[in-house]
Amino acid sequence: MLSRTAENLYWTSRYIERADSIARLLEVAYRINLIPNTSRTQNEWTSILETSGIKDEYILHYKDNFKKDKIENFLIFDEKNGSSIFECIRKARSNIKMVRTAVTLEVWNAVNSTFHDIEKFSEKKYSSRDLPGIIDFVKSRVNLIRGTIQNTQLIDDTFDFLSIGTYVERADFTARIIDVKYFILLPSSNYVGSQIDNFQWTLMLRSVSAYRGFKQTYGNNGVNHMNIIEFLILDMTCPRSLMFSLDKISSHLINLKKIYKKNSKAEEEISLIVKKFKKLSAKKILNIGLHEFLLEFIRKLYSVNSNLQNNYFFGKEK
Repeated sequence: MLSRTAENLYWTSRYIERADSIARLLEVAYRINLIPNTSRTQNEWTSILETSGIKDEYILHYKDNFKKDKIENFLIFDEKNGSSIFECIRKARSNIKMVRTAVTLEVWNAVNSTFHDIEKFSEKKYSSRDLPGIIDFVKSRVNLIRGTIQNTQLIDDTFDFLSIGTYVERADFTARIIDVKYFILLPSSNYVGSQIDNFQWTLMLRSVSAYRGFKQTYGNNGVNHMNIIEFLILDMTCPRSLMFSLDKISSHLINLKKIYKKNSKAEEEISLIVKKFKKLSAKKILNIGLHEFLLEFIRKLYSVNSNLQNNYFFGKEK
């Protein structure tokens, strides 16, 4: 496979997953905004900008105008924001359009129709009343695209690159959303274990579609920070956990090593991260410091992405 084809496939799935992640972050902010005043130290909407890594870009364009409607529009439709939902889907379509012969007609149609439908949303004057509907639209369309890839693509290197992109982006998002809950939203350490703390954790679980799975694992009374850290970071049965994503990335990189008959630094790096994760527990992570652990994890993911560029793509983010 040509390096530019592999790169287009990888970034197609990363942008699709990123659109879903932004929708889920918006859902968290929307639901937390419905909670009565909990003495939060900062606005949940500015917290979302921090979590998605685009606060500086927002300030560049809009200074300190942190109004709810402005931030919502920036995250959903604003073309100045390269990570807005609209821009993510547009970039996904642009990338996959370049490699249409590498994917099935069903996959192309799913991505293409999603772009045209969200384009219609963008042509209307946005209102915050539209937010729940837009969130549901994005989540359902991303699930459609994922399902179409799973059910129509050959299980070959095309599938591997699409899958690696998905799980790199998902791992990054899960790490960031845990961090926004634990480090940003909670007013102070005095609130750990409180009703506010547990309610916010429940919203986090719902935002990654892990609430029912968590209840099946820990029961109705298991909502506490230790169990949720264990579940969202280390539990292999949770498809949104960091460990699950790492295992998938590792598996697909091993497939590529077999297909191309050569080692890659990206695969070696992921293998080391997986080995370290297998020795961890929630208690050990908290001893390290959850915020510090997550920042280091995000840094390592960035390094894996760089090695993927060097090993397979020979280019930059598209």
